[in-house]
Amino acid sequence: MKINRKITAISMAALMCASPIIVINMNEKVQAAENSVIKTVMHNALAYDKDGNSTGHKYYVYGSVHVDPKPVTINGDQYYKVTDKDEYIKVTNIDGVKRKITHNTYIYRTSTGRTSYNGRWKLYKGETITTYGGSYKFKNGKHYFRVGGPRKQYVKSYNLGPIISSNIPASGENTNNSTSITTQKNADETTVTVDDTKTPIITFDQSGNVVRVKDANDGEKFVVDRKETGARADKVANFIGQFGGAQAIYRIKGTDNWIYSMGVKVSKDIPAHYYDNEKFSLVRFQNAADLYNENGVSLNAKMKKNSITWKVDKLVYIWVPSENKAEEFYHLSPFIIGYEISYIQYASHEIAASTNIYDKGAYVKASDVSFEDKSVKLSPSNTPEQAKATYEANSKKAIIK
Repeated sequence: MKINRKITAISMAALMCASPIIVINMNEKVQAAENSVIKTVMHNALAYDKDGNSTGHKYYVYGSVHVDPKPVTINGDQYYKVTDKDEYIKVTNIDGVKRKITHNTYIYRTSTGRTSYNGRWKLYKGETITTYGGSYKFKNGKHYFRVGGPRKQYVKSYNLGPIISSNIPASGENTNNSTSITTQKNADETTVTVDDTKTPIITFDQSGNVVRVKDANDGEKFVVDRKETGARADKVANFIGQFGGAQAIYRIKGTDNWIYSMGVKVSKDIPAHYYDNEKFSLVRFQNAADLYNENGVSLNAKMKKNSITWKVDKLVYIWVPSENKAEEFYHLSPFIIGYEISYIQYASHEIAASTNIYDKGAYVKASDVSFEDKSVKLSPSNTPEQAKATYEANSKKAIIK
């Protein structure tokens, strides 16, 4: 039977207009070609050439792009090559990275409006989450990372720790952007051979104490993917009773167990880290320094010169009324009660000052401390102008009251 092509075309157009629009799940695996996959851009992304130079072309959030499945490395960063184009997009703008939540946090859609994420309105310290691309600076001057989509879902950057793993899918497999957690082979990987029958395999409990798992056998081999120096390695040395001056511990791959450096031979040296330092932002008091509250008012207390590294959780400008100017301050994480006695000197025994430091932490001028270079970098969460405006607004409120 002959079909009138003109009528058929008109009928098809009418059906398309009458039918509901079908929305494709952007995270669903779709093969564009034999050597290409469709990925969803989760953060506005610039395109780069093979040398890492920007092409000026931008790929916008929640758009789809055909890419070669296997990432390539350019100048130390990983990129997906756009199929059939001399363009590359940073993997972090597509697959994201995994971070640990360091402070309980809400999810935001704007600087003042909260929203939910996977049915939850609050995330808790110790959980992990995927973030995409670099942080955004909102109108309130604070920085936020995107954590989902296509709804606007962000978490304050200072509530998140550093990157702990990549989300690059194994073998180029395209998986759900929001839940995919796969780890690349660690470049810091080697084999150790036990050469001491008394070498224990250990782990750490929730309080950070050393716990013996079992003793390794002489000649036993292990693949390890971390070499750690610092406080925890020193704890193990003390636990075993064997010090070498440059002691380290190696993490047995795929476990939370570690083995002591002085009980093994290493097939290939790998870089040593002090991972405790790399998890936090840390400062040192190389000289005595005044402590302040959030309003830039002295607590009538000083931190004595000491050799301890102190955790700080944000960097912020505060207007100092006594100096009539804004200064950069680090916020010290609240202290464990009693821990500060040896280091803090009060002008007088003021309970208010002590309670403030215990419960809220205290502020110290950035110029009065030294920042530990190997710890997590911080950026100011506001500007000097915003600090002044906040002070003036609070002053007006005080006058009205």
